[in-house]
Amino acid sequence: MINKILQSLFLLFLLGFLGCDYNKNKSREKPDVSAMKDEVKLMRFDQDLFGFQKVDFETHRQMMRSKYGSFYDFYVNQFIIGPRQPGDTADIDQAAISQFLKDGYMLRLQDSVQKHFSDTKKIEAELTQSLRYAKHYFPQITFPKAYTINSGFSIGAFTYENDVVGIGLDLYLGANNADYDSAGIYNYVRHKLSEEYIVRNTMEVIYNLYFEKNPAAPPTFFEAMVENGKRAYVLSYLVPDAPEHIIAGFTPDQAKWCTANENSIWQFFNDKDLLYKTDMMEQKRYLFEGPTASGMPAEAPGNIGTWVGWQIVKKYMNESKGKVSLATLVNTDANEIIRQSKYRPNK
Repeated sequence: MINKILQSLFLLFLLGFLGCDYNKNKSREKPDVSAMKDEVKLMRFDQDLFGFQKVDFETHRQMMRSKYGSFYDFYVNQFIIGPRQPGDTADIDQAAISQFLKDGYMLRLQDSVQKHFSDTKKIEAELTQSLRYAKHYFPQITFPKAYTINSGFSIGAFTYENDVVGIGLDLYLGANNADYDSAGIYNYVRHKLSEEYIVRNTMEVIYNLYFEKNPAAPPTFFEAMVENGKRAYVLSYLVPDAPEHIIAGFTPDQAKWCTANENSIWQFFNDKDLLYKTDMMEQKRYLFEGPTASGMPAEAPGNIGTWVGWQIVKKYMNESKGKVSLATLVNTDANEIIRQSKYRPNK
């Protein structure tokens, strides 16, 4: 009887320990930004676009241009008309939009978007909070206009002309949405097609707008990992309540596998002599989305190099003992981070 009690107590302890480890850093530092009055208001471009069905075309087109500026023409040309021959400026909006709005597939997709996102107040509140954090850490950041679109499964978040962020709501309908099957969307990205990724992905494209650099020379794999790791580290503070697997873009199991095998991952990169190579094709195997990481066990997620870069940046920031701000971090040379981090994962 005593043995059974001890076994039960040990099991509870183990579950508690694993639970603590799994939720480690789930909520990070949250500065007080209550004095900021800036807010995000999502403008439903997707809904307004389908308003072409109800009124005179030219009247509605003028309304769209007045409300959304050049973004209207950008959307029509990029998402409805598509590539055109150089010099082709013919006014074909009406025919193209009419065909688009009669397409049964697009109508069904917009219906799904409307049902899933009939109310966007929660997204607005979360995005407002994250942008306030961003402005706290980076005063040069301005609140963009935020337009929701139906992207036809092409993009989940992007920036336009430095002051607009577009959010493709059709790519956040939930991993099991049936239309993702018919669209042939890869299984290995399905876990990211949910509402919990909207703010994370939006803040990522805003980070890229302000801080992504074009290197003068091809970066080494080591440098590219750390640059990606800087972005992940900053995102973890702009969306401080997001679990680490969301920041990384992994499933919970993938994140657990990476944590449990950090030393082996590092050893793999060293054994393959990858760290100081500048071969982009080689880097893509470990810094881009994929069903798995080339040469690693099936449990290893694609983009695993970014996760390692994040761990290096964490180590660097811990070594700095609070002397390096996020604003300083984004401008710190990757090689300096590599040197100062003294990164060596435990066996």
